[in-house]
Amino acid sequence: MIRLERLRLYSADLELRSPFRSSESTQRSKRTYLVELESDDGVTGWSEISAQEDPSYWPETVSSCLDVIEHHLVPRLGIALESPFDIARVFASIRGNQMARASIEMALFDLWAHREGVSLWQLLGAASDRTHITAGVSLSLADDIDGLREELAIYQQDGYRFFKAKIAPGADAAILELCGTEFALDHLVLDANGSYSGAHAGELDRLDSLGVALLEQPLTERDFAGLADTARRLRTPIGLDESVGGVDDIVTALRLGMRPTINLKPSRVGGYVESLKIIELCKHEGLHLRIGGMLETGIGRAHNLALASHPAFDRVGDLAASDRYFANDLTEPFVLTANGTIERPTGTGLGRVPDPAWISSTSCLELHIGRS
Repeated sequence: MIRLERLRLYSADLELRSPFRSSESTQRSKRTYLVELESDDGVTGWSEISAQEDPSYWPETVSSCLDVIEHHLVPRLGIALESPFDIARVFASIRGNQMARASIEMALFDLWAHREGVSLWQLLGAASDRTHITAGVSLSLADDIDGLREELAIYQQDGYRFFKAKIAPGADAAILELCGTEFALDHLVLDANGSYSGAHAGELDRLDSLGVALLEQPLTERDFAGLADTARRLRTPIGLDESVGGVDDIVTALRLGMRPTINLKPSRVGGYVESLKIIELCKHEGLHLRIGGMLETGIGRAHNLALASHPAFDRVGDLAASDRYFANDLTEPFVLTANGTIERPTGTGLGRVPDPAWISSTSCLELHIGRS
């Protein structure tokens, strides 16, 4: 049993090595907060706020997460916890706000793993022999074939073999032209971020003819009926990303006859408690599962790697090396191995902590946790 003493929020502002563009936004930097949770006996755990600055991908933003953390989540943390899974009960009255809740819950799991003297992946029930996770790299939305070919060549030279390309109506010609030449189609996922609709049936048919591994989130996140119709009509497997805010959303898809591949981002579903429910459902239903990412720093990337080593993840996800996004990460960087994998962190807990020099140089908001 533990009691939590304080929570610290460290301001982070990292420039991306190159702009990252999707159908919904263009990101040039990663502005967020790292979260440090501390127990009354001085043990700490780390996570980060995964939300973007604007609500183009998900309703939450960095600012909204800060408000919810300070005024609604931290005041609920004053009770004694017998298990990290108790946090779901503590936050049960909070509707939505998954990324805010996840930032505390995932830090708590790291803290708990440290107290137990185990790695985070062990606490999550991951596989001991999955020490290296196959990397997948996301390609920005491309306006022309030359730009896409140039970006692709860089990552192929780096050693990546699996790719996810952003697409959108009117911005998929480059993909159509390159597929079957530079790409190995069974190593390619197309991600529409919900940008197509029923009016784009012709465009979806052309994409379907390519024979790629997966078409992720072709329609808007709440259009489950349209997604189910699209899945029945197309031969290409359909993946769900933004549609999945929790396990109930997958149940809805199943009831509509879908058999989707699930892109699981633990921060998007509220943290590890809900993530493990999703994993169990996917195992029971025989659904394919892949790990997703939110352009996280090394802290968030370490969390994703720990979860991705669970044996239920049977499809290559979106985890790339640190230098895909940042010239200088906030932690020891994750590097791509010669065989296109990333090593899962070792040691107790998360296996990564922020650079102490960075911690001492950035601003910090400290919130004390009262007793209930």
